Amino acid sequence: MPPLPSIAQLAAIALVLAPSLASAAIFPKDTLVKMIDPKGFKRAMNTNQTSMVAFVAPWCGHCQRMAPEYSKAALGLHPLIPVYAVDCDADANKRLCAEQGVKGFPTVKLFPRGNQLGSMTYESGERTASAFFYWASRRVPNSPTKLYEIKDIAPWVEKTSTKHRALLLTKDTKIPLLWKVLSNKYKDQLELGTHRDREGKSSEVLGLEGGGKGAKVLIYPAGSTKFVRYEGLTKFDSLSKFFDSVLDGSADLSALNEPAAAEEYVPEPEPEIKEVKTETEAETKAPETPAPQISQVVADDGSEQVILDHPKDEVQKPASTGGQCAPAKDGPGAEAPVECDPPAVTTSERPVDEL
Repeated sequence: MPPLPSIAQLAAIALVLAPSLASAAIFPKDTLVKMIDPKGFKRAMNTNQTSMVAFVAPWCGHCQRMAPEYSKAALGLHPLIPVYAVDCDADANKRLCAEQGVKGFPTVKLFPRGNQLGSMTYESGERTASAFFYWASRRVPNSPTKLYEIKDIAPWVEKTSTKHRALLLTKDTKIPLLWKVLSNKYKDQLELGTHRDREGKSSEVLGLEGGGKGAKVLIYPAGSTKFVRYEGLTKFDSLSKFFDSVLDGSADLSALNEPAAAEEYVPEPEPEIKEVKTETEAETKAPETPAPQISQVVADDGSEQVILDHPKDEVQKPASTGGQCAPAKDGPGAEAPVECDPPAVTTSERPVDEL
């Protein structure tokens, strides 16, 4: 009778038979990170929206340590920027990982507009939720037109009269991420603009009430210089549904969008993890720390050592020695990012998908 396989052999067989489960296990159970294969990757790229993809391996120590932070970033970006992961250890995914130039794990890439624009690789020294959040949210292309003064609105309306236009009146200094994502999503279909109306004076000039805490969305139908005020929820799904109806002609703009105004508001449950700030808070309160630069790679008995140039006003932090990860940057001789202590982050007061 042949000997029974050992526990180690059984574990190795389990990894071979179920690589997707092994990979998914590195992420929390309630994660918003979606595991995808080549077909899922193709579907994600065909949406022509901004998305972030991590190419990982279940045995990689750096991948395991990154997974909770990457999941927190997915929570903060949801539903504006979808966050995915690919298990490069699975045979079905190895070709995809090779085509994407993955040289080591983890490799995190941003696809600004699906397969219409080239991807970019995350090369910062920190694999933290806030770092992933800022990196992805600040690289959404096709930003809406920023109209600085009330007098700039009329020329913009006339210049873009061949298309439907959507104008956001907001008190925010920066363009909300939601409005950037919508501008990218509806590129070449809708013209989106934004105007800061901090005290409500511009609203009064346009014949609207000057008060109120929320933003105002004005729709200018194609060929018209008169607007219709959108009265629905200023959230990603609601605005997307309304914009789709404007484009397909099913929206009754003459009725001031009464169906959308009657939409019932259902509060969303508070997420358990609150560690990602809005883009406005990030710009004003938490400037990014300059990343250290690689100045030299020294080979010593088959191992590699990276010498980093740090800014003079920064204290150098030792690189982590754990994990079994290969370099994450593309190209020969590149090194894996140095792991640093995560920065302190605060809770955002408003959901990222609401104006």
